[in-house]
Amino acid sequence: MDLARDKAENKAKMTTFIEEAAEKDVDLILFPELALGGLPEKPMFVFDPQDAFYQHETAELVPEGDSVHYFAELAVRHDIYIAWGMTEQSHESWDMIYNTLVLVGPEGYVGKYRKVHLPLTERIMMYPGEGDYPVFDTRIGKVGLMICFDKAYPEVARTLALKGADILLCPTAWPSIETSEDDNDYKAGNVFSFARALENMCFFVDSCVSGPFEMGHSRIIGPNPMQVCATTGFEEGMAVADVDVHGEIAKARIASMAGSDLLKDRKPATYGELVKPNRRNPISGDIGQFTE
Repeated sequence: MDLARDKAENKAKMTTFIEEAAEKDVDLILFPELALGGLPEKPMFVFDPQDAFYQHETAELVPEGDSVHYFAELAVRHDIYIAWGMTEQSHESWDMIYNTLVLVGPEGYVGKYRKVHLPLTERIMMYPGEGDYPVFDTRIGKVGLMICFDKAYPEVARTLALKGADILLCPTAWPSIETSEDDNDYKAGNVFSFARALENMCFFVDSCVSGPFEMGHSRIIGPNPMQVCATTGFEEGMAVADVDVHGEIAKARIASMAGSDLLKDRKPATYGELVKPNRRNPISGDIGQFTE
């Protein structure tokens, strides 16, 4: 989806996609990161205060804001789950905003997730989420929420999978310096998406911003190795896949990779080093400061 720096324009375009998806009897539609308000104008390694001001101007409370009510009504009317990225206004303080993914459905508001891993200038403009990594029950399976740079950290997707997620939703605005006509090439953003689906043997839905400097190639990846269920190109479009969620996951965990279930065969008692404070990450929750 091509994004404008205009909330009303983006909302109208999202509505059109939702109506098209409803006509195709789609059960769930995912829009890109910050789809509602749009992205900063400057590249993410260049900080511009005007970009920060704009994000504050477009921020809304969740779930009380107008946009959540608007899309929840559409979800009920069309009997569909809708997830989209937006800037969220903090309930605690007027000057705090978050990069948030919201999920609504036939039952109304379902839940939200605030992005934890903030790259480059995003960490200047926004606050990180609390790291709750939520999973929600839906009629199509359990849905876990994450956002863009989160997929570079395998612990996020793994946590969601261990909480029972069948489908990982990951809206992105992953930039691509050099475009390629091969939508399955080995750029980092692509590799992370496939890795998260493969190592957790679940579905991974990557909805990326299209247009200049962005990757495009939104895709639905299945739980079997390199299983591309649907993908778009660099231009604006919608990838649609008809899949048997539990059936494909069962095949992956029982029949693929010589019967190796990558969740069942884990040995978590040996992974303690992952959560210890160390020189690279001196603070870990309330454990305290790292000392040698």
